[in-house]
Amino acid sequence: MRSVFLAFALIAAAISCASNDPIKTSGTGGASETGGASSTGGKTGTGGASSTGGKTGTGGASSTGGKTGSGGTPGTGGKTGTGGTSAAISCTDVSGATSSVTTQYGGTSIALDGNSGKNYYMLANWWGSPYSNQQETLSGVGFTMTNPNNVTTSVKDNPLGFPTIFIGAYQGHSTAGSNLPKQVSSLTSVPTIFSTNGTQKGMANYNATYDVWFTSSSSPLSSSQTTPGSGGAYLMVWLFPPTEKQPRGTIRRSGSKVTGVSGWWTAWVDDTNPPCISYVSDDNLDSLEFDLNKFIQDAITHSYGVTSSQYLSVIFTGFEVWGGGDGLQIKKYCASVE
Repeated sequence: MRSVFLAFALIAAAISCASNDPIKTSGTGGASETGGASSTGGKTGTGGASSTGGKTGTGGASSTGGKTGSGGTPGTGGKTGTGGTSAAISCTDVSGATSSVTTQYGGTSIALDGNSGKNYYMLANWWGSPYSNQQETLSGVGFTMTNPNNVTTSVKDNPLGFPTIFIGAYQGHSTAGSNLPKQVSSLTSVPTIFSTNGTQKGMANYNATYDVWFTSSSSPLSSSQTTPGSGGAYLMVWLFPPTEKQPRGTIRRSGSKVTGVSGWWTAWVDDTNPPCISYVSDDNLDSLEFDLNKFIQDAITHSYGVTSSQYLSVIFTGFEVWGGGDGLQIKKYCASVE
């Protein structure tokens, strides 16, 4: 989760490639927790949601035309690409579970209604400074975040954290029924729904984003693994461009279509190993229902660093927070790997 966007500081395990470094966590413990309920704290993880942006962007998704011409017909500039709208999404995971996570590195498993074979995992992951007793109140497959006094990071470009819900295996927490890891060449679709109130809380120092990890191996991430590793990749989908932060890397495409997905997207790429690809919506979105495989295939088509031989390993969704965002909410999250 960028031209005027984010910057991550490799810190609490594996959560984002939006800033100067991919999601990593500092420390040796990870987002430790005992059981599947709220953790009592734990040590700082080794992964984290480090960002690689954070500075004012110089690019953006600016168009060179796009407005109505002087003759009343569309101009010849505008945004590029032919796309279409997103196809109808079938992703029906729901939960009536409620709980809270009140510790810096706490987490809890989220059981689903009528489906004992699948669950999700919520991870707090507040690795930054100052830690100000941030917490999350869970309701179903979602949560409301509390950031007392809308505290802001004291370390330039280093997020305070990345509260997230994920499927897959990360920092010793494995979710059931995720169908992950799965080789990219075998993917048929990855229907997903992400609904938030992200545009209503300021949009300056946080994003609402997917952070998707690809590995070179079919083995799940180990409990100590903090990045996808050499030969892997990160792929992010930002619902809006924060006004104060940006993704890492440089813009490869501005204001373009991703076939099969609604809206216009600007693609940022950092070619380090593993590379980080960030698709940022040109419009401010609170929710998105789409097939994540459309972005995966777009990244393959444009040689951004995702390949068919890699394995889709973990799908994180949440907020990368540099400051503010008190009351941010994931209203609904669903992801299915087919």
